[in-house]
Amino acid sequence: MMTALLPLAAFLATPALADTAQRAGHYYLRGVMETGSELLLRPDGRFQWYLVYGALDLFAEGRWQEKDGAVLLTAEKTKDVPEPGFQTLTLTIKDSALVPPDGRGAYIRPSDEKD
Repeated sequence: MMTALLPLAAFLATPALADTAQRAGHYYLRGVMETGSELLLRPDGRFQWYLVYGALDLFAEGRWQEKDGAVLLTAEKTKDVPEPGFQTLTLTIKDSALVPPDGRGAYIRPSDEKD
């Protein structure tokens, strides 16, 4: 019986995987002066993030998901990042950009930038 349901389960899971693959990529923060930040969304649902502002360096890695018009980052303590820069971070999807909660700047993939 379970074998008969596997094709159905694969079919139902396909849209979520397609969205994840479409959203995955390397993003750079644009529009915030004197701040450097990158975000890597992997197709497997993992992320890496950093933000540098003056002497402040923050890092995080963990899991991400797309939900309700946003990308939700959930940090995990790891060997490389024992104290993540945040617990959760919600980035609003605006076209192909990901906008931080304060509305300042946006994470953009270089391939999505317009000249």
